[in-house]
Amino acid sequence: MAEIVTIAELPIPPQMLVIADDFTGANDTGVALVGRGLKVCVQFDVAENKPIAGQAQIYSTDSRALMPIQAAIRVTKVIQSTIAGLSDSSWVFKKMDSTLRGNPGAETEAALSALDCRLAIVATAVPELGRIVTGGYCYVNGCLLTDTEFATDPKTPVNTASVGECFAEQTTLRQHHISLDALRSADFSQRLAALANSGVRMVIVDSHTSADLALIVKAAESLPFRPLLVGASGLSHALAEHCLSVREISATVVGSETAPVLAVIGSMSETAASQIAFACQHRPTTVIDIDILELFSPDAQRLLPTLCAQICRAMGQGKHCIVSTCQNGQQRQEVAMFCQQKKISRSQMGERIAAFLGQLTQQVFEDSPVMPGGLFLSGGDIALAVARALGATGFEIKGQIAGCVPWGYLLDSQFQRLPVMTKAGGFGAENTLFDVLRFIEEKLSD
Repeated sequence: MAEIVTIAELPIPPQMLVIADDFTGANDTGVALVGRGLKVCVQFDVAENKPIAGQAQIYSTDSRALMPIQAAIRVTKVIQSTIAGLSDSSWVFKKMDSTLRGNPGAETEAALSALDCRLAIVATAVPELGRIVTGGYCYVNGCLLTDTEFATDPKTPVNTASVGECFAEQTTLRQHHISLDALRSADFSQRLAALANSGVRMVIVDSHTSADLALIVKAAESLPFRPLLVGASGLSHALAEHCLSVREISATVVGSETAPVLAVIGSMSETAASQIAFACQHRPTTVIDIDILELFSPDAQRLLPTLCAQICRAMGQGKHCIVSTCQNGQQRQEVAMFCQQKKISRSQMGERIAAFLGQLTQQVFEDSPVMPGGLFLSGGDIALAVARALGATGFEIKGQIAGCVPWGYLLDSQFQRLPVMTKAGGFGAENTLFDVLRFIEEKLSD
């Protein structure tokens, strides 16, 4: 057992409702609130809604890869089920992907309608991860979004780097772009109010720094009504910083001493691949590659006992075990062709992979004589599928590792004292997974 100190505190903050389109995104948003003293639980289903201690309610709609109308319905359902508990001072935050994947237009329109809200302020930048918006276009580490690997995402590819064009693909609501100079001008707040009064429903704002995002939140609060905030973890962190003050709290990591980490990585991103390679170079690790094409063969279920035995054997030898679904970058490029051949959508392919990995993880937990000291899940749909397979209805966030990896415990699972870490596939540096493994090793040996 080890104590970890997390920075946090609060007077009584306004209540917050956060609606994220995937599990890892919900955690990335919630960790900023945990870091300021709130007890934060991410709920997987509105139907299983339970009273949540503290001021933050966070829901994962798991809607990123759905059709726009289905995604909109899920967002509407969450708001209809929670709106009675909101007040005029409550903040509603619609978490979207910083690289524009998913259904941001449809989900934002649905949220505005369900809330009867006049204006959405959209700021997708996450400066600390190299993601900025300039001239209305999204850049990742200096490259236009469409020139990065996110443009060819296997499940939710992106065909434009323009935030406005991305939203316009799914909604006809009137929008307006605000440049960086306009954001930093003295009359930004007045400009927002004037745009709302003129009938503009969505304001897309450039931002390069955390200070820019702080300006957006401050201006939003100055309006005579609460706007809907739409963005990624950068904006949610700015909101948390604006609303909540700081104190020290402590959290305790509980796990099996000296036990290895089981990592289930469903992301096919180049970032995830480099993180796996780095971890393998610096820690005793076994990598089990799964050929995703085999999961669509008639004999797919026969893979389960073989893979399960390999994982159990690795953990029995005291090695960290990484289950990966991408052997090479070429496989990422072949997804569209494979979906055509099998006559399935990218979403259906992703669902099949996630379900298999969830089933495999459940089997490992049932069969392995050695329980992992921690569970690392990468890729939002994969993380959710595994959590559900282990009986969880939600996730309590306790803190963050390596700057971009929230950790916590599964709710209502028989494994609810197992430290679980989640990461969006494209997040982090080369050494992020290595840092996660070292974190568990060091904390469980204290």
